[in-house]
Amino acid sequence: MVSGDRAMPSTDEAPKAPQNSADNLLIKTWLHNRGENTRRAYESDVRAFLAHVGKTLPEVTAPDLQNWFDSLTGADATRRRKLMAVKSLLSYGAAMEMLPRDVGPAVRVPKMRDSLHERILTQEQVRNLIDGETDPRRRTMLRVLYATGLRISELCAVRWKDLKRRQQGGVAHVFGKGGKNRTVEIPAKVWKEIVALRVDSRPEAPMVPGHDGGPLSVDAVHRSVKRAAKRAGLPEQVSAHWLRHAYASHMQDNGAPAHVVQQQLGHTSLATTTRYSHAREGAGAGKFLDL
Repeated sequence: MVSGDRAMPSTDEAPKAPQNSADNLLIKTWLHNRGENTRRAYESDVRAFLAHVGKTLPEVTAPDLQNWFDSLTGADATRRRKLMAVKSLLSYGAAMEMLPRDVGPAVRVPKMRDSLHERILTQEQVRNLIDGETDPRRRTMLRVLYATGLRISELCAVRWKDLKRRQQGGVAHVFGKGGKNRTVEIPAKVWKEIVALRVDSRPEAPMVPGHDGGPLSVDAVHRSVKRAAKRAGLPEQVSAHWLRHAYASHMQDNGAPAHVVQQQLGHTSLATTTRYSHAREGAGAGKFLDL
């Protein structure tokens, strides 16, 4: 059971698409073995697309795809993600010979201006966000996110059986995005805070528990970060992923080798990691972060 720090049911649901068994089978196989968050987002995107066109996938034409994309509103990044999801499904269906043709090339994925720098918090802003949280459990949760660069889903999934004490701090064995395993260092100061929170000695106990001692939910972490950011006077767009961005940027700003940061974050490409080495001129988080 997920911790009581859970979200209320969403009222902003995607439009219902006409149900078709062949479409459902195609979508199911396309989503197979993807992460839970990815499956949920992608399925919502393609169901909304089908609801808009009012056709089955084999009936979709190039103009249908173009008209749907032109109708999308909202942030450019969101429109881009939705288009990439639908194009991926159409390409997969054609490759598996479950669709007569791939109409995806009718719409090119628009290029985006790199706005990553707009989502990098300063070290002072991060300290204010964390130190302004008076609840010890939530404060530790925020510090773990920043000091390890973990994604929300990864934080929620780590159990004590995944942790190992080291001479300086500890390590967490993480099963991350794309089904990849990696080892993440936990600085000594943060390790002590994690140990102080432990009330359940079972190996299956969560590293950072919810208020009832059970596992945290992704939504609970998201809400806690939002509240902490608001208290610190930070932009309302701040999310847990901004702490991951801050980790990557601050580590490199303070001299951490890019390949070390890459391993900690689980990036496949070093180029992804080095995008963060832009903020200012100028191993483990305990050596490079002011915690």
